Amino acid sequence: MNKIEMTKRENDVYGFILDFRKQNRCSPSMREIAEGLGLHSASTICVHVRSLINKGWLVPYAQTKRRLIPVDEGV
Repeated sequence: MNKIEMTKRENDVYGFILDFRKQNRCSPSMREIAEGLGLHSASTICVHVRSLINKGWLVPYAQTKRRLIPVDEGV
């Protein structure tokens, strides 16, 4: 699957997810991403995460919290 280019903010979100997963061995919550990037709204992060999923950068696991998987990590 070809990945569509990220915006700067999406790149920030994606980088935060990668770093968090490397340090904690699980994915961050939307609130943790927002706080980590100095934002106040987790709903804004949801928009960016959905966009990253649609662009092919993340794979979501339905009905499970903390399971945003970067495509490069495999499933």
